[in-house]
Amino acid sequence: MGDHKNPWGNGGGNRGGSGGGGRGGSPWGSGNGGGGDMPPDLDELLRKAQKNLNDVLPGNFGGGKMISLVILVVIGLWAATGFYTLQPSQHGVVTTFGKYTRTQEQPGLQYRMPWPIQDATVVDVENERRIQIGAQDYTRRNFSNSTSAQSVKSESLMLTGDENIIDIDFVVLWKISSAKDFLFKIRDPESTIRIVAESAMREVIGRTDIQPALTDARGTIQSDTRRVMQRMLDDYEAGVEINGVQLQKVDPPQPVVDAFNEVQRARQEKEQLKNQAEAYRNDIIPRARGEAEKQRQAASAYKAEVMNRAQGDAERFASVYAAYKESKDVTAKRIYLETLEQILQKTNNIIIDPSQKGSNVLPYLPLDKMKKQ
Repeated sequence: MGDHKNPWGNGGGNRGGSGGGGRGGSPWGSGNGGGGDMPPDLDELLRKAQKNLNDVLPGNFGGGKMISLVILVVIGLWAATGFYTLQPSQHGVVTTFGKYTRTQEQPGLQYRMPWPIQDATVVDVENERRIQIGAQDYTRRNFSNSTSAQSVKSESLMLTGDENIIDIDFVVLWKISSAKDFLFKIRDPESTIRIVAESAMREVIGRTDIQPALTDARGTIQSDTRRVMQRMLDDYEAGVEINGVQLQKVDPPQPVVDAFNEVQRARQEKEQLKNQAEAYRNDIIPRARGEAEKQRQAASAYKAEVMNRAQGDAERFASVYAAYKESKDVTAKRIYLETLEQILQKTNNIIIDPSQKGSNVLPYLPLDKMKKQ
């Protein structure tokens, strides 16, 4: 195979640890057998290594300049590994030997010292994340491959303020507000958020009765849970912002669903009857008030009419009485004629001419026909 000269100048060739006087060939040279206590001169060793490497390279290949070029290229490539890019929604957290140094927030090309001196962790601080509590997403193995939720009873069953059990599934929407705190303040951020969410929801449900929780208190439960979660995470300095809490399901436990549905239907029927009664009351009371007002007005008008008529009759009687005192016969005759006129207007009248007395005309009165009329 030919002799290959060792670039480290130990003269040992390819011998193993037992060759050459019983001591392995050191890359720093064989020295005097290893008996001395003085360390070898580093500059001398580097010169020997460079000389031996030049001897190994064919045609000397440029001598020390080639080695310097190779070293510079390697250093340049290593230094280039410090470049990285940040998107507009990302922050870069730089650490020096594992210790936090700074947070780079400007998007674009960034630089930090190459590994292992510095390292950069890119964190997305804009995109919204979600965690589902009380149910787990799973993919159905069917033709549609749709994703559904399977209830986790250990998370979803909670105790209400009136000591009833309720089954709740909800989603927490969150994003990172501080990349530094998110990476260094808590060990497992997502697990922490999940635990905090469940704890906050149990606290809010624990002071809410079951009926409002099932009906009209959903908005209050969501906002209160978000506020409690944010307070707890701020105490932990978790670097997390809670954007919202969305209730997916609020039901009684499965074994008592039918009973709760019956109660709910009864409440709805009660509310419906109450609304109908309110509508009837709102309709009948104004009409009754209007009818009463109409009767009051009619009575007032009748009162005024009777009083005016009585007043007129009294005045007429007074004037007739005054005329009667002045001319009793004429007045009595006129009153008689007026009274007779009023009576005759309401009866069937038959007139017999007294001048025909003694003539051949026989007065005939058809009493039977008059009775029929």
